[in-house]
Amino acid sequence: MSVASEVRTTVGAAFAGCMAAVALSAILGFQTFLYFRIFPSDAVRYKLLVGWIWMLDAAHTLTICTSVWSYAITNFGDPDYTKQIVPSLAATVAFTAITTLSVNIFYGWRIHKMSKSNWWLTGPIMLLAITRVGLAFVTTTEMILTKTFPAFAAGFNIVLTCGMSVSAATDIILSIARYYYLRNLKQGYSGTQEVVDAVVVFTLNDGILTCAVAIAAIIFLLRMPDNFVWLGIYFVIGKLFSNSALATLNLRNWYRHRPPRPMGIPMTRPQALTSHSGAHASSSDKRAMDTPHMEVFVDQQVEYNVAVGGFMAGDNMSAKSV
Repeated sequence: MSVASEVRTTVGAAFAGCMAAVALSAILGFQTFLYFRIFPSDAVRYKLLVGWIWMLDAAHTLTICTSVWSYAITNFGDPDYTKQIVPSLAATVAFTAITTLSVNIFYGWRIHKMSKSNWWLTGPIMLLAITRVGLAFVTTTEMILTKTFPAFAAGFNIVLTCGMSVSAATDIILSIARYYYLRNLKQGYSGTQEVVDAVVVFTLNDGILTCAVAIAAIIFLLRMPDNFVWLGIYFVIGKLFSNSALATLNLRNWYRHRPPRPMGIPMTRPQALTSHSGAHASSSDKRAMDTPHMEVFVDQQVEYNVAVGGFMAGDNMSAKSV
């Protein structure tokens, strides 16, 4: 492999992943700003969660940028340095795991409420989430101790792979559980069904995306362990989880302020048949113009209490059409 090609698949791939991670971090910062502007009176637990996720994301972004700076700038022109594991790179694994755990606890708690305290479901979810963090901490420790990718891959690539596999499995179980409980809410008024349909779509897409990214990182790690393509993909996993949690909270505002859809029933008197004579036609047109026109709008009051394995657990949302 030429030096140029090696640079593209190592430093270039890591730099591309860094740029994607920074972009997602910027989106998260905007979501955080929106949350505190839109929900100033939200529950303290939600505010603490948002603040915690934002701080984790900031630290995660810092470690990613520091790592890429070490490979691309500080040691520019030294292709052998890409075999070294800088401490900040090992830290990214730990921050990704902590972020994933925080978001999984958030969703697990939602599912626990939706399932009416079903520990047989939420217990395994929490166990998987904690296992994933344990594997990540082992990975971080061994990266620091081995100091090089070849030495780490010889004995601990399996630990990193298992950690990402557990993360993907947890995403699948969370998505299936949220879908299972949300599908039973698709009853009642059409407005309720539209809200739940939107929640279900978001839930499935969110779970599929994070799972697909984790699986992609595993595939590239196993197929191309000598370059940084897998690392560039791995950089964005924590960002996707952070943005998922913030989107879950912020979308409550969209559902509360959806445009009203009045149900109108126009009621008019039948017009008289038009005569062939001009006089009768003119008289008929005049009567038609003077005919009273009335429309009846039904006042629809719907209370949503959608446990957002999803979006609005415990948050009552009214949609009123007049």
